[in-house]
Amino acid sequence: WGESGARLPINVDVKFTTTPSPTRESLVGPKDQTYVLDILSKTSTFVSESGQQEVTFADSGGWCIQRPTGDVRNAAGSAVRPEGLLRFWIDCPSGAKKRDAAVFPGTRIFFTTGVWDDPEGLEGLEGVRSEYERVVDDLNRVMDETREIREENQEGGVGVLDKLKDFGALVDNSKEFDRLQSKKEAMEKAAPPLGASEAANGVKIAPKGSLVIKGNKIPDWLPGSEYLILGTFSAKALDTPA
Repeated sequence: WGESGARLPINVDVKFTTTPSPTRESLVGPKDQTYVLDILSKTSTFVSESGQQEVTFADSGGWCIQRPTGDVRNAAGSAVRPEGLLRFWIDCPSGAKKRDAAVFPGTRIFFTTGVWDDPEGLEGLEGVRSEYERVVDDLNRVMDETREIREENQEGGVGVLDKLKDFGALVDNSKEFDRLQSKKEAMEKAAPPLGASEAANGVKIAPKGSLVIKGNKIPDWLPGSEYLILGTFSAKALDTPA
C-alpha cells in the first residue's frame, strides 16, 4: 500500500516443499533449515488506473521456520507467541505499480507470519479450551464482586469495620484479577488466532502477516542490510493439496 491509500491486491499460490534450498537469506533463516518454495501461479493480475496489469513471479523462492524465544508482534501489533515464525521470499521480475504503491522490477519480497506446525500440540491446546473458559468466568466473577463492593460503599451506611473488610476484599480481588488476566493472556498468545488457515496436514498459519523488501544493496552475507515495510498479506490453505 502507498501513502495515498492505493493498494496492490495480488494473489499467488505457493507450495512449501521439503527440498533443501540452494540459496539463503539471513532474514529468512539459516541455509541448512531453508527449503524451496514452489510458485504454483507464475502470474497474477490487478487493476490500476491504466487498466488490468499482469504481474509475474519467479519459479521458486525459499522458506524457513524460526523458533521465537519470546513474544513477537503480529501484523495487528499484538504480542503473541506462536510455535514458529514462518518466513519466506518470492521474487517478482515484472514489478507492479498502482499510483504510489509500487514494487520495482526484480524485487525480492519477504513474508513473515505465525505458524503452528505441531498438530499434536494443537490438539493439546484444544484440550485446554475448557480451562480458558473457566479463567474467563472467574475474571467476570471477580469484576462483578468488585463492582458490588464499590457500589455498596458509594451508597453509604457502611461501618468502619465493614469498610476495612471491603478494602481487604478489594485488594484480594485485585491480586486475583492480575493472576487470572496474566493466565488468560498467556493462553491467548499461545493459541492460533481466529481465522487461522489450516492445511491438510493440520498445520495452521496466522490469517495475516507482514511484507518487507530490502532497502539497500548490501550483500546478504554482510551486516547492515535494511528492510522497508511494504504492507501486509493474508493467507489461506489451498482447497486441494498441490
